[in-house]
Amino acid sequence: MNADAVPLHKILNFSMQMVIPIFQREYSWEREQVMILWEDILKLYENVYEHSLDVTHFLGPIVRVELQTSSVDVDKLWLIDGQQRIITLMVLMACIRNKDPSLKGKIEYGYFYNQEEEGESYYKLIPSEGDRENFKNIIDGKKELNKGKLKDTYDYFSAVLDNHSNLDLEKLRGLLIKRLILVNIDVDKNENPYIIFESLNAKGTPLTQADLIRNYIFMRIENEKKQIELYNEYWRPMEKFLGKELDNFFWRYTLKDGTFVKGKRTYANLKSALETKTEEDTEKELQNFHKYSQYYNNIINTFNEPEYELQRRFERHNKWEIRTEYPFLLNIYNDYKNKRLTVRQFCEILDIIESFVIRRFFCGRPTNKLNQLFIRLYSRINLDDPIRSLKMELLPDFPDDKEFREGLKSYPIYSSGSQKVSLVLKTFEYSFQNKEIELKSKLQIEHIMPQAGRISADLPESWKRMLGSNYKEVHRKYLDTLGNLTLTGYNPELGQKSFKEKQKIYNSSKLGLNEYFKSLNTWNEEEILKRSDKLADMAIDIWKNLEDNKSIDEWVK
Repeated sequence: MNADAVPLHKILNFSMQMVIPIFQREYSWEREQVMILWEDILKLYENVYEHSLDVTHFLGPIVRVELQTSSVDVDKLWLIDGQQRIITLMVLMACIRNKDPSLKGKIEYGYFYNQEEEGESYYKLIPSEGDRENFKNIIDGKKELNKGKLKDTYDYFSAVLDNHSNLDLEKLRGLLIKRLILVNIDVDKNENPYIIFESLNAKGTPLTQADLIRNYIFMRIENEKKQIELYNEYWRPMEKFLGKELDNFFWRYTLKDGTFVKGKRTYANLKSALETKTEEDTEKELQNFHKYSQYYNNIINTFNEPEYELQRRFERHNKWEIRTEYPFLLNIYNDYKNKRLTVRQFCEILDIIESFVIRRFFCGRPTNKLNQLFIRLYSRINLDDPIRSLKMELLPDFPDDKEFREGLKSYPIYSSGSQKVSLVLKTFEYSFQNKEIELKSKLQIEHIMPQAGRISADLPESWKRMLGSNYKEVHRKYLDTLGNLTLTGYNPELGQKSFKEKQKIYNSSKLGLNEYFKSLNTWNEEEILKRSDKLADMAIDIWKNLEDNKSIDEWVK
């Protein structure tokens, strides 16, 4: 390994080609990072040409790995770190050339092209697949660019050069190539470039756990043709369908084996597992990534799930934000795909977990225990009798009907967010077998006893009289509980109206939830608790205890 501090022209001004490996992330600098670089360049320009200071500006390291090449005249290297800065500076030089065509020869044949070469070898830098068309068009002086980060950077530099017409562009070119300093680290092909790569702390967009995993996996695969094949078959599809969820997937994938790993240690854990393995083992792990990422995608993006009953359950789980179960579900999904579990068993497992989580939520049980519980759960399940063994594992932490009822009556669920409230109330509504599904999308959460800005003293006089002398305590205690909540399409109109006025609107409603109010004469603590009990009866039937074998889908149609 050789490391030297060199100006930019010693990186670009000889016959060589830097290739961004196909597995590297695409150009990702945001406008803010490009602006910071430009401001640094302007400050350097001022110090050198206006204040006559002999200064340089350090940009950080780049790491290159020697590759075998069929060309005698062109050295071929992987650029495994520093691509963001090198590409940004080449785009800036292209914009300088466009603004001052007299610099075309100096810039193009000095820093863009290998003059005696043809085809791909003609270019001094080949970016990753997604950037190649835009980058070549910029370097070749073409104006037709596709939307993306490269185009954004090109447009920015084009605009700032127009706005700084006082700059001497030949001096600016000289500044870029001679006074911007990089530490160039050239790594022999027999060394381990990823060890250096992962330890660098250069300026730029921080590498994600997925970035580190991708680079490590493909650096362990020596044949470049095979890299490209594996990348296109297994990695690139994961990036496309998971997008920003890729990091989360890898974390949950790591947890599925039953040991807790912090998110920021995902890469380190996977690397540790692979570093003593063969290249063939690495390929198999890549195939596993791809397989389990498809399961993960079906779970979080439920429209991808082909089995309708699973799709609906995944959707409910996601709305309830039951994410701690994902490592467990990845294993269960794999068993289902390998026909070790039936779809009915998978559905029942999901129903048990939904009941478990929702009951604990209403009972105020701590959530910090769930992460460890779900990580270890799969190793304790007997696949010869999965339902019974799952129930046995959850039983010690599973609230019984009595505790669940009390929680439903007292827990201020509205404070947990409208999504959870809406999910519970709509589940109740579906249980009435109401067929007017078109109403559901327009429904809003209604406080029967009004919120009054959450200041009890501001309740209308009619409500104070109805609630009684202890109206402040009743308002504080029951306002956000299920007993005081319903669904309506007329929430703004209802506002702080009296109960009698609200009752008229409830009576005209076609929702099963609002049938309850037709025969009432008052709304106070006693009536809120009565309705709470009624809803608790329904909830106990829907989110069953471990002795009840009914399916949630018998209630949620």
